[in-house]
Amino acid sequence: MNADIMIEDVEPARCNTMRMEAELKHDEFAQQRAAWECLKFFEQTPASEADFYKRFTEMAADDVTLLKAFYNIKTDTELLTMICRFWNVRI
Repeated sequence: MNADIMIEDVEPARCNTMRMEAELKHDEFAQQRAAWECLKFFEQTPASEADFYKRFTEMAADDVTLLKAFYNIKTDTELLTMICRFWNVRI
């Protein structure tokens, strides 16, 4: 082998793009999974608006923030409405 030959560790731009897309998809999957875990908090809640409201008030603030960001919701009322619809609770 010739010691004067230097092989550069260069990745084509396409590889970088593919890696970034894979990371974004992984992050999106992680966010979806986290949102689902937050929604599962209501799984055993009796199907009434009052019970869901009570359960909602017991939810961790970080979980509320995560769900609002994930679903692009501004207020707690809108989030509770979305959660009730998700679990087929009449509101």
